[in-house]
Amino acid sequence: MDYLSVALTVLYYIAYPIFFVLSLLLSILAIVTAPLLYLGYYFLCGLWYPIHFLGKFETLYIFFGVAVLIGVLTGTSLHYASGFIISVLNLESQREEPRGRTLASFRRNKQRKMEDPPLKLEPKFGGLPMIDLTPKEEYMEWEWSKQGRGKGRNGLIPPNTILEEDSTEDGF
Repeated sequence: MDYLSVALTVLYYIAYPIFFVLSLLLSILAIVTAPLLYLGYYFLCGLWYPIHFLGKFETLYIFFGVAVLIGVLTGTSLHYASGFIISVLNLESQREEPRGRTLASFRRNKQRKMEDPPLKLEPKFGGLPMIDLTPKEEYMEWEWSKQGRGKGRNGLIPPNTILEEDSTEDGF
């Protein structure tokens, strides 16, 4: 006997049980998944039907294929040509940094000011006393409606009101 034939025989008897168990598991798996395989097959047939139906119209395939090819080639050439022109003429847009405050930052600062209590300023080392700038209580409840807003002392229109003139000369 040859060493090669002995090695192959021993390898066959070692590998045969592994292949037998794997083939048994594969056949069980095929039986269990058979309904899913048939369902997938019919699903793919249903998806293929519109393409099969449109296959009768070969000229449409050719027409749309050429249109897609021309569109893709034109789009890519325009993309690269515009990129080249922008780089040659140095027209690359630079991101504009925000100037000043934005509406969101204004609202955020306003909300913080409303939440924080006002700070009281106290003089250091016996400096001049600070002036209290808070409105007095007698002015806190003051309303325009109580003061006769829109009328002067004697019930007439105040002197700072601008009156418009009516002109009837031209009929306008």
